[in-house]
Amino acid sequence: MVALVLAGCTSAPPPTARPTIPAFSSATVTTAPVRGTLPQSCADVASASDVDAIVGHQLTGSAAEVRGIAEPAIHRTGRLDCYYGIPAGQPVTAGVLSIGIAGYTDAASAAQRVTDTVNAARQAGDSTSDVTLGSRDAVLVIGPRNQELVLSAGELTVLISADTGVLSRTSNGDQLRKLAGKALAGD
Repeated sequence: MVALVLAGCTSAPPPTARPTIPAFSSATVTTAPVRGTLPQSCADVASASDVDAIVGHQLTGSAAEVRGIAEPAIHRTGRLDCYYGIPAGQPVTAGVLSIGIAGYTDAASAAQRVTDTVNAARQAGDSTSDVTLGSRDAVLVIGPRNQELVLSAGELTVLISADTGVLSRTSNGDQLRKLAGKALAGD
């Protein structure tokens, strides 16, 4: 971090602490066969009980899905966002954990969306770390308010996002990878 000192200032604000990147356990996360198309509903992605089992506790609140439309400018053919742990009376996007899957016209467009997402996170000051999900490359993004895992698999992208405190601090990367594996496998 570059610090700028202005003439005449008697004190500077303390530097912003960067979140720490978690260490991954030695447990292997394998990649099942990847679904070939965008799922029809969140029931095809992960049930609330599946999510609860992976995060290690019950997420209070409801679950909901939002279907996105095609966006030809970015070659997106469709999108499905699954929200879990939505507090009563709050909008769907207030869910404490989300799984987003988007389809693109080709693998290159999907990979580009992942690159754009990671670059935007880095520009916002979030920490990033390259990880793997089985044989697939993924990026773990740690920000002050949430942790995310983003990756592409063929013509699909997956973005798992969890608010800070939802996942175990010692294994949040592994939990994100398990959620992504579940979303990709569609079983």
